[in-house]
Amino acid sequence: MIKGSIRTKWIMAGFVVFVISLLAYVYYTYHSTRNDIMQSVDTRLLNAALSVKHILGDDYHRQLNAGLHVSRSEYQQKSRQLSEFANTLDIAYVYAMILKDGQVHFSASSYTQKDQNTGKVTQLLDLYPEATDANKGAFYSTEPIFEISKDQWGHFKTIFIPFVDSNGVTYITGADITIYDLNQRLQLSASKAAAMASFFFFIALLVAGIYIFLLKRAISTDSASGFANHIALEYFIKKSPLHHMQLAVIWVNEIEDINSFYGTEVGDRVMKNLLEHFNKRRPTDSRIFRLATNKIVLLTSFDDNNNSFVNIIEEYNCSTPLLTNPFIYITLCAGIANGNKSMLLENAHIAARQAKQGRHTVVNYSKALHDVKSQYQYNVEMAKEVREAFENNRIVPYFQAIYDSTHNKIIQYECLARMITCQGEILKPDAFLNVVNRSRMDGMLTRSMLTQCFERFRKTSICWSINITAQDMLDPGLSEFLESELKRYPQPRNITLELLETEAIANFSEVKAFIAMVRQRGVKVFIDDFGTGYSNISNVLKLEVDGIKLDGTLIRQIIHDKDIYLYIEHIASFSKQLNLQLVAEWVENKAIVDALLKANVTLMQGYYFAEPAPQISSRLKKTITAQSLIGGSAESSPNTFSQTE
Repeated sequence: MIKGSIRTKWIMAGFVVFVISLLAYVYYTYHSTRNDIMQSVDTRLLNAALSVKHILGDDYHRQLNAGLHVSRSEYQQKSRQLSEFANTLDIAYVYAMILKDGQVHFSASSYTQKDQNTGKVTQLLDLYPEATDANKGAFYSTEPIFEISKDQWGHFKTIFIPFVDSNGVTYITGADITIYDLNQRLQLSASKAAAMASFFFFIALLVAGIYIFLLKRAISTDSASGFANHIALEYFIKKSPLHHMQLAVIWVNEIEDINSFYGTEVGDRVMKNLLEHFNKRRPTDSRIFRLATNKIVLLTSFDDNNNSFVNIIEEYNCSTPLLTNPFIYITLCAGIANGNKSMLLENAHIAARQAKQGRHTVVNYSKALHDVKSQYQYNVEMAKEVREAFENNRIVPYFQAIYDSTHNKIIQYECLARMITCQGEILKPDAFLNVVNRSRMDGMLTRSMLTQCFERFRKTSICWSINITAQDMLDPGLSEFLESELKRYPQPRNITLELLETEAIANFSEVKAFIAMVRQRGVKVFIDDFGTGYSNISNVLKLEVDGIKLDGTLIRQIIHDKDIYLYIEHIASFSKQLNLQLVAEWVENKAIVDALLKANVTLMQGYYFAEPAPQISSRLKKTITAQSLIGGSAESSPNTFSQTE
């Protein structure tokens, strides 16, 4: 589920990106329009200044520069033509200038109505005292010159274009546009860009609003049934002002089978019909949700005397088909929880699981189920503890001796995993192995144990064994790691790998290939816990292993069950004929030892001889004397054997 806070952050991030993009678009639009306006203005000024030369004619400046007289009427005619031209082009002024004695004089100029009213109409050869360096420099240039300047007529952007008359004397033509007009055009451009941005912003807000509404509706509605889903449920519980509520989780037992046989479309039709069934019968103040593929939730306010959920669930007739095309029958189990809304869904789930496991229709969550919840919490805490143990190298091997009663010596040590908690407690595998399996850390456990054992025994001649699962053998990475380590291990013949019979047969071809690989390196392979599962010697022969370890539950019963004794005796005889080593584990007392010896089992492992310990020990609790082998009961001193190295 997408959390609300995450969704809000993404929406805000998207909004910020949109605003930044919009501002960038406005900036780009404004500057591109401004550049277009400025380019257009420059083009108009250029065309206007070029046209002045044609309006005045080629002889006009030749006469002036040659000192010839230009009549007042001719000048006024030229000024009037220039004024009409400037007015037509919406240009402030067009004019021409000559340079005499280092000073700039007007040779012709347009005028405006305001100039006429104020008496500022430019006359022939009027001095232009405000001439700038750019203005004077234009007489010596070969290219048009643009500038922005102020004078008595206003604030302008100006162009000066140099020309040379037929006598080789330079004059310039010019055109002005007021900065006020230019700014007006630019402000209009900015206004258009802002208006366009506002329009797009409004459209974006409208689209975003519609999208958020549709998205919220889509993610909170089950598409197959049209009912509210688990997201809507969690949101409703979180936002509800009620702190105490009642919630029922209804579990459809057959949905997975229906989906696998008829397809999910039929499964969704089943759930939709069931949702409609409960929707018609639920209390008016309650709500209904499709929690998952096979789960429905009913939710209402808390009331000690309210048994409506129990009644409508128990009243459902499982003998009536929910669908008739095809005919579909279903059964239900449900868990109901009352109380604080923060724990409501979790508690109802626990009750529903108990109903399913106990084959009840309805189970109410109560203190009786608190132990189940505590187990769940323990599993969560243990998963964290196991992860930290791996991270801090607190998964360590313990070693238990395997005793050879024929030669009175230890022939091998089995390496068994132990976990040291952060409080220093030593845990056996039955306390953490289930969590390791559930958390898919089997490979980590095997790799850690192998690494430590390789390091521990590399420089010794001690024989040792370790358990390995079929999952480990099917892991290419672990197989590659093991093969690499075996190449570097001095005496691989001292290593024995133990694997479960049931796992080995279930993955026969892969396991056989793995066994062939390690045996080629000199490693021995034993079948562990023989006597459970398939329990077939022929399967063991096909795998081509070196020995078998009898299941501990069989060993414990050897002194109480004659059939088991005969079975073990038969396995011992058969193993001897096939040259297979046979080890009995879980040997806990003298009576079991005597029975095993009588059945011709001579390799033993168990607490009777030694408990698993963090260090290799050459001392055993008990040993077997020669008298024991021939039926005596005396026990020898612990020093009557030697350790194989």
